[in-house]
Amino acid sequence: MNKRYIKIALALLSLVGYMQNVVFASETAANGAKNSTSLRQKTVLEEYKDKECKDMYETFAAIDHARDALSLLLKLAENMGDHPVDSTENENTTIYSKIIGNIDIGWLHVTIPSASKYYDIIKELWDFNDKQKSGPKFINGNVARLYSKYLILFEKLNIDGNHINSKKRYALGARIKQTNDTFVIVCPTRTLNYIGEINHETDLKEIIKNTKSIETGIDPEEALTKLADNIAGFVVKRGEDNQVHVTYINAVTNPK
Repeated sequence: MNKRYIKIALALLSLVGYMQNVVFASETAANGAKNSTSLRQKTVLEEYKDKECKDMYETFAAIDHARDALSLLLKLAENMGDHPVDSTENENTTIYSKIIGNIDIGWLHVTIPSASKYYDIIKELWDFNDKQKSGPKFINGNVARLYSKYLILFEKLNIDGNHINSKKRYALGARIKQTNDTFVIVCPTRTLNYIGEINHETDLKEIIKNTKSIETGIDPEEALTKLADNIAGFVVKRGEDNQVHVTYINAVTNPK
């Protein structure tokens, strides 16, 4: 199981405990909020105005790129636990890990009580710009280009958590509403084939379009093998059982 997956797994388990406390203390928190004053944080658009993409066609290419990754993550989430090599279960948590060729893939499924906290959980996971967060972040990386507040190109020096590489790497992060009861947070998508600096003059639309595509119509694990790249994200579902179900998927391709 790769190091990045382990870090996220521990953070997610902390989130479970945090959200359980939130549920039990929601009334107290609400009362406290009425009496507290805090400094206003800048919005994402205000803070990263200089990173905003003005090219509509590049934005469309980024949306398509993120949606390809979304489709694969949803399929992998549905296949969670099919013939796992290793698995662990308890009352609220299920962990699976599996090696497919040179791909190390892990699934972590947690159940959080109270569907009323659905949007709070999504906000906690999409935390790249949370300056006040004291614990570990789920999404790390420097903002390189802003397509919208929920679609961002991140600069990462170390995407997979195993192999330190001084070259800059770029991958998209996206928060996508699939249905009223399902959100998918993709971060990172497959890496862009670009290692230079990014500024206002950098045209990325062809680079995004020419990134290796994800095959559809085949088994998701086969598609992952053919992709031969890293991909990770969260599938968050609001269940009819008054619970929120969070599945974290992390697939890392290890060099042969």
